[in-house]
Amino acid sequence: MKYNDKILDQINKNQSFFEDNIKDFDLNKIKKIILDIVDKLSLNPLITQEEIFNSLSLKKIDNLKKINKFIRENDFIQDIITKKSVSKKYWNTILPFANISEEVITNKYRYPIRIALFPGVSCMFYCGFCGRNQDAKYKNSVVTDGVNQIKKLLKTTDKNSKISISGGLEPLTNPKIGEIIKAANDSGFKVPLITNGYSLTEAFIKKNPEIWNLDSLRISLYGYDSNSYKDITQVGKSYDIVKKNLINFLKLREQFNNKLKVGLNYIILPENMNNLINVLEFIKEVNASAQSQGVNFLTLRDDYQSVTGNDPSLDSIRKYRLQQEMTINQRKKLLEILQDFKSKVKTYTPYLHVDYGYSLEYLSNNIFDKGLVKVSGGELRKFGFTQMSVAIDLHGDVFLFREAGFLDRPGNKKAIIGRISEKNSLEKIIKKFLEKDQPINFDEDDTRLLDSFDHVLNALVNQSESNYKFGISLSECPISFKQYSREKSVGNNWYSDDI
Repeated sequence: MKYNDKILDQINKNQSFFEDNIKDFDLNKIKKIILDIVDKLSLNPLITQEEIFNSLSLKKIDNLKKINKFIRENDFIQDIITKKSVSKKYWNTILPFANISEEVITNKYRYPIRIALFPGVSCMFYCGFCGRNQDAKYKNSVVTDGVNQIKKLLKTTDKNSKISISGGLEPLTNPKIGEIIKAANDSGFKVPLITNGYSLTEAFIKKNPEIWNLDSLRISLYGYDSNSYKDITQVGKSYDIVKKNLINFLKLREQFNNKLKVGLNYIILPENMNNLINVLEFIKEVNASAQSQGVNFLTLRDDYQSVTGNDPSLDSIRKYRLQQEMTINQRKKLLEILQDFKSKVKTYTPYLHVDYGYSLEYLSNNIFDKGLVKVSGGELRKFGFTQMSVAIDLHGDVFLFREAGFLDRPGNKKAIIGRISEKNSLEKIIKKFLEKDQPINFDEDDTRLLDSFDHVLNALVNQSESNYKFGISLSECPISFKQYSREKSVGNNWYSDDI
C-alpha cells in the first residue's frame, strides 16, 4: 500500500498506546493488523466488523476495539482511508450519514438529510436504460397545486437538509420550474438541477430567468454525435438541439451568473464504452464554440442497468430497452479505456473536473472492481431510511427510494409512504409511517426501485446493524464518524471532491 511506511511511523510514535492497552503486546503483530484493517477499509468501506475480526488473528473483540480506537484517533490514518483511498467516493456518501444509521435501525424520527424533488411533467426521450413508464405523464391540472406544495415544503424544510431537482421525468417540462428554483433560493438552499437539456432553449431561459439562481446544472449526455444520441433517446435531432442549447447556455452564463457550475453526466454502457474519448472531444468542441469558461465538470457513471435492472415488466409500454448488462470481461476492458481517458483529459480538457462516481473510481485508478455496491431484495430496509433521504414528486407523493419516483412505474406504490398536502406535511407523513410500525415486505426485484446512492445508504445501515449485533457500536468503529456533522459534511455538488 502506498502509505504503509508513513502508517508504520505513526504506530512507532505511539507504541505506548498499545503497551498500555493490549495485554501480551506484540508490536509486529499490531502493525500487521493495522495495515490490514486500513487496507480493507480503503478498498471496501462497507465491510463489517465481524468480517474484519474473522480475517485477523485476534482472539478478543475487546482487542479489536482498542486497535479501532488507535485508528479512529489518528488523523493521518483517517485521512488515508477516507480521503486518499480508491473508495473515497463511497466515503463521501458514508461519512455524514453514518452518524444517524442507528436512528434508522431503531426507526427514530429525524427530518431527512436529502430531499430529491421530481417536478417534471413528462419526458421527450425514450432511453433504453431508463426505468420510467414511457407512457406516463402528469396531467397539466396538477402542476399549479404540485408546485405550490413544493414551495410550501421548501419554506419549512430543515435548513441543514440538502435539496436537489431531477427526475422522475424531465424537470424542465414543468412550466413553473422557475418558481421552485426561486423558492429554494429564497429559503437559502444551494440547489443542483439535473436535466436532459432538450428544453433548455433561449426562449425557455427568458421565461425562467430563475435558472441562474442554481448552484449547478448538469446535463445528461446520451451520445457524442447524432447517431449515438438517437440510438439512446429514440428522438431525431436530439443531439443537435441539446448541443446548441448547451453552447448558448454557457455563453449566457457569463452575462447572468458566471459562478454557476455547468457539467455533463455520461452513463457508461456496453454499447458506448469504446467511444468514451469522443465525450472529451465533444466537450472540447462545445467549449471552443461557447468561448467562455466552458463545461466545469463531467460525471461518469457506472452501467445503469446493473443497479436499476432491465425491468421487463415495462417492455409492453416502452419503445425499446438495452439488452445487456456489462460483463466481467467488458469491465476489464473498461479499466484499460479509463487509463487512456485519464491521460487525454489533461490534453483535451485540462480544467475539467471529472467525477468517476463510486466504482469507476477504482477502475480509473487501475484497480479492478466488479461493479456498484448493491443490496439484494432480502436486504432492503423495510422502513427505508427516511432519516437520510426521500424523494417527492409533482403529486407530492413521498418515496422511500429515488428510482421508485417515476410516475406509474409498476410496483412502486409500495414505496410511497404518503402525500404532502395543506394538512399533511412531510414531517407528519414520516412520523406516522414510522409510528405505525408496519414494515414493507419487499420482493427481490424491488431493488430496481433504488439508485446507486440508495443502495449505498441501505448497505450502510445494514453494516451498522451488523456491527451493533456483533458487539461494536458506531463510536467503537475505526472511523471517527462523530467529527462529520450533518451541518458541515453533506455535499451537494459534482464539481468538487469535497463532501
